[in-house]
Amino acid sequence: MVTFPVLTTALIDRLEKAARRKGYDALRRAAALPGNPYAVIVHQHRDLLAYRVGKLPTLPWYNTIMGLSEASLDELDPLLSLYTSMNISPTVSMWATHLTPAVSRVLFDRQFTARSVGATLYTVAQVPDQHSVSRVSIRELAVGEEISLFNSVLVDGYEFRDPVQRALACLENEGDDVRRYLASVDGQPAAVATLTAHEGIAYLAGAATLPAFRGLGAQTALIRARLADAAQTSELVVVTTAFTSRSQQNLEKNGFRLAHVKTSWSPRHNLD
Repeated sequence: MVTFPVLTTALIDRLEKAARRKGYDALRRAAALPGNPYAVIVHQHRDLLAYRVGKLPTLPWYNTIMGLSEASLDELDPLLSLYTSMNISPTVSMWATHLTPAVSRVLFDRQFTARSVGATLYTVAQVPDQHSVSRVSIRELAVGEEISLFNSVLVDGYEFRDPVQRALACLENEGDDVRRYLASVDGQPAAVATLTAHEGIAYLAGAATLPAFRGLGAQTALIRARLADAAQTSELVVVTTAFTSRSQQNLEKNGFRLAHVKTSWSPRHNLD
């Protein structure tokens, strides 16, 4: 029987830092491109992190403040000005462990309201029982191998249309420490996913399936393949998803359990 570590605030902080590291790295690299073509700003001070992507002003994830707590409330207004100066309505992602009456009051006073709920799940890194998924085969791609194929399945699986969003999604999954996986159904490229690891925690991300191949078990097979690889390098595995989504259900069937939830807060005028 798997023994999970006791869930503490410190452990949740470790899981969240591992989960956000990949996106943070990608946006830093985007900001460093010649001329900063996507107008990216990445701000970090202790545990507080903020992204702004001027070329994607209406997409919440790319214009988000994370890690806000009572200890950093005095930094909120200067951060908000990064967005309001470009007429961007930011999202504040609040961890359940940080959402106190004082934080809620400050957000309410600045016209923010809760919009959606996300979930962070985790499991102990171990090789899962080997159950093959009919018609599905998994292959880890070598560094630099079939990048265009991976990227095509990724952005079409996400059904991204905006060229900037497509470019940033590809950039996020081309980091030096990103392990890329391709799932094929009956020999046809069907789905992709990624694995990264840092300081003993592996992070599953980049999961996308082409519409024609959904519901055939490709993501289940990708989860199991990455869990097996994560067991070789890490003690824990973390993943984020929409709360109570089919993805969460699938992950729980493969040994994950809920670590905590996050609420996304947006300006009230942006929800009209």
